[in-house]
Amino acid sequence: MANTSKWNVRLRHEWLSSPLKKKRVKRSQKARIGLLDAENRKATKEERKQASSEQQAAG
Repeated sequence: MANTSKWNVRLRHEWLSSPLKKKRVKRSQKARIGLLDAENRKATKEERKQASSEQQAAG
């Protein structure tokens, strides 16, 4: 019984040392909560940023 707290602390530290995986969200779930739209907005914003930087380099 005295062992359990030490064991839990060790396990906790092992958990902290490894990064957590992202939760897998299906496309339909993303659409329902609005993540899909946000990803699309982010992608278009990055495309615009690239296009403007290319125009500045060319001009």
